[in-house]
Amino acid sequence: MEYTVAHGDTLWDIAETHLGDPLKWPRIYAANKDRIQADGRRLSDPDQLTPGWQLTIPTAASSPNPSRPTPHRAPAKTFTPPTPTEPPPAEPAPGHGAERDTTSRATRDHTTNHTRLGPAAISVGTASMIGITTAAGILAAIRFFRVHQNRSRRSSLDAQPPSLSPVIEKAVVAAREAALPRPAAAAPDRLITRRTPPQPPQPASTVTIGTANASEISLDALAGGCAWTGPGAEAAARALVIGILTAAERLRPRAPRVRGLLTQDLSDRLLPGMPPDFSAVASAEDLNEAIRRAEAHLVAHARHHQDIQEAAHEPDPATDDSQEPADSETLVLLTAPNTAQSSCLAALANRAPHDALIVLTLGDLPGTTAWRIASDGTVHQQTGNGNRASTLQLFRLTPQAGQDVLDMLLTAHDEDPLPRTLPSARAAAGPPQHPAQDTDRDPEDDPPPTPPEPEKPVKTRGTDQNKPVRLNVLGPVTLYAHGNPEPIGLGLRSEVREFLALLAAHPTGLIADDIARHLRLSEDPDQSAKEMKNLRRAVRRALRTATGHNKAEFIQLHGELHKLHTGLIETDLAAYTTALHHAAAAPDGPERLTALHHAVDLYHGPFAHGGDYPWCDSIRESLANKAADAVAHIAHHAEHTGTRQDADAALDQLDKAIRLNPTHEVLYQHAIRLHQAAGRHDTARHIFTVLTRHLNELGLEPDPTTSALLTTRSARLG
Repeated sequence: MEYTVAHGDTLWDIAETHLGDPLKWPRIYAANKDRIQADGRRLSDPDQLTPGWQLTIPTAASSPNPSRPTPHRAPAKTFTPPTPTEPPPAEPAPGHGAERDTTSRATRDHTTNHTRLGPAAISVGTASMIGITTAAGILAAIRFFRVHQNRSRRSSLDAQPPSLSPVIEKAVVAAREAALPRPAAAAPDRLITRRTPPQPPQPASTVTIGTANASEISLDALAGGCAWTGPGAEAAARALVIGILTAAERLRPRAPRVRGLLTQDLSDRLLPGMPPDFSAVASAEDLNEAIRRAEAHLVAHARHHQDIQEAAHEPDPATDDSQEPADSETLVLLTAPNTAQSSCLAALANRAPHDALIVLTLGDLPGTTAWRIASDGTVHQQTGNGNRASTLQLFRLTPQAGQDVLDMLLTAHDEDPLPRTLPSARAAAGPPQHPAQDTDRDPEDDPPPTPPEPEKPVKTRGTDQNKPVRLNVLGPVTLYAHGNPEPIGLGLRSEVREFLALLAAHPTGLIADDIARHLRLSEDPDQSAKEMKNLRRAVRRALRTATGHNKAEFIQLHGELHKLHTGLIETDLAAYTTALHHAAAAPDGPERLTALHHAVDLYHGPFAHGGDYPWCDSIRESLANKAADAVAHIAHHAEHTGTRQDADAALDQLDKAIRLNPTHEVLYQHAIRLHQAAGRHDTARHIFTVLTRHLNELGLEPDPTTSALLTTRSARLG
C-alpha cells in the first residue's frame, strides 16, 4: 500500500500504525530508501521525512489488518537456574583465534576436575553482597582512582593518604584473589592449604545481577521485562546500577556495552549525588523523558543492525575486512512505573530485543515477569498458583555501601564526590597484659618464646646491619644475616615470604584470625592454627640455621598476637618509616634533605615486589606515594636553591620515581621545570611526551597545569 507523509510523521509512528509494531520501521526504510520522490530527493536519513513524500508500506510482511497495538499480559517466565560447570573462560587477546580458545578450553576441562569451584558472590559488609564480576570492575576503577587522587592531593611528608572504605578493600582483595593462578593439584608436602579462591569474573562487558547454583546470572534473565517488588528490591536495584558502572570500568577507555537509564527521582533514591550523566548511567527528568530516550535508543539500535546487514552485502574495498562492526549497546531502563505509562512500558518490555533494551521496574508492571525480592536477595517468582521460591539470589547493596563505591568511581572519573566521613579502620590489636602459652606447642620444635630484648634504634643513615637478621620488603622480599652480604633463605617457600612480609607491614603485630584471613588459610580454625605453626617453624629453622642463634625466637607470640622480634630482626620498612618521620620533624634545611635522600635510597621498589598478595594493594600504594612525596620535596628544594648539584641529584631521584610511578603527574612537573631551568627544553618536551603516552593508555590527558609548563615557556621564547 501507499502512504503519503504528513507533517510530524516519523517512521516509528507509521510502522506502529500500519504494521502493528513500531520496531518494524526498518522494513519501511528498506522499501523506500532507493525511491526517488517528486522533489528529486531520496529517503537517505530515517529521521528526515518530508511532507508529501509517498512511501510504500510492505503490508505483506505484517498482519492483514494492522491496528494500533495494545499491551497484553505475557505468560510469566520461570527462571531456570544454570547448572554449574567450569569457571567462565577469560576473554581471548585480540588476534588470537580458535586455536587458542580450544587450548584454553582443554586446560579448563583438565583443571576443573581437580579444583573446587569457588564462590561467585562476595560479601562487602553487613547486608551487602556483590558478584565477583562487579568486584573485578571495582579493581579496574582503582587504577583510574589512583591517577586522579595523586593529581589532586598535595605532597606531604607526614599526612596519611585517605584509606579506601572497607567495602572497596573487600572487593579489591576478592578480585585480586580471583585473578591468582589456580594450581592443578596441591603439593603433598605443602605447609598451608589456601582457601578456595573466588570464581573468575565474567567477560568484561557482562553485567551480572545475582547467583543461582553457585554461578553468576547475567542481565539476560531480565529479557522481556521484569517487575521487582519486596523489601530487597531497592538494594538489588542499587547493586545493578553499580554493576553497570563497574562493567564500564573494565572496558575503559573503550565505550560501555551496557548503559543504564533512570528517572532522576529514582537515581536520587538509589545513589544520591550521582551526576545526571555519569559514565554508563544517565538520568531522565521524568518517566516520559525516559521512555522517549528508550524509544530513540531502539531506533538507533535497529539502524545499527541495518547498517551491518548492508555492509555485509556491499563490502567497501577501502575497509579492512579484519575489522568487524562494533556491537551496539544494551540499554537498561530502570524506573518506577505509574498508571499512565504502564501500558507503554509493558509494550517496550515485551517487544524490544533483549540485546537492545531491558525494562526493569520497581513496582508492579502488568504484562511482565514479577519477582518479589526478600531482604536477603532471594527471588520469589509470581506464578498462577502464588509465589514460588527460586534458587536465584540477587546481589544487594545498602545505601552506605553503594555510596562508598560511587564515591570511588566519581574520583576515578575526576569528579568530586559529596563530602562524607568514611568509617575508620579497625585499630591494630595490642598485646594482652598476660601473654598466654601456645597450647599446640612441641617442646623440641617450638620452645617457649624468649623475653623480648630491648629494641635498638634503627640508623637513619647508611644501610649497616645491626641485628642478626635484616628483612627487606621494599622491592622483592629478601633476607640477610649479619656479616653475610649474600641473601639467605633462598629456598623459603613463597607462602613463608608472604608471612614475613605481612608481619613486616604490621610492626605492632597481627592476631591469628587476621593472619589467616590475609594469607587465605583454611577456614577450619584447627587446620589454620596448625598451618600457622608450620609457617613459624619454617621461619625459625631457616633463620636459626643462617644466623647460628639456635635458641632464638624470631617471631614472638603474645597469646594470638604474632609479631616480628624487633631485637632480632630489623626491616628496611622500619628504617624507611623512621627516615620519613625524621624528615617531617626536621627543620627545612640540610638535615631534612639528608633524611629525605636516605628514605628514597631505601625505597628499592614496590612493597613485596613480585608477590601476588591480594592484601597488600593499599600498603603498596601508600608506601609508593610516600616515596613520591619525598622525591617531590627533594625536587622542590632543588628548584629553589638553583644549584647544579642539587638539581642533578633531584633529577636522578625523579627519574627513578617516575619509572616506579609512570602516571604520577606531579613528578613529571618537577622534572620538566628542572630541565627547563637548566636549558634542556627538548628533554622537558620528551618527558611531557612520555607522560602523555602513559595517560593516553588510560584514555586520559595531561592536566592543564602540566601542559601550561610547556606552553608558558614557548610563549616566552616567542
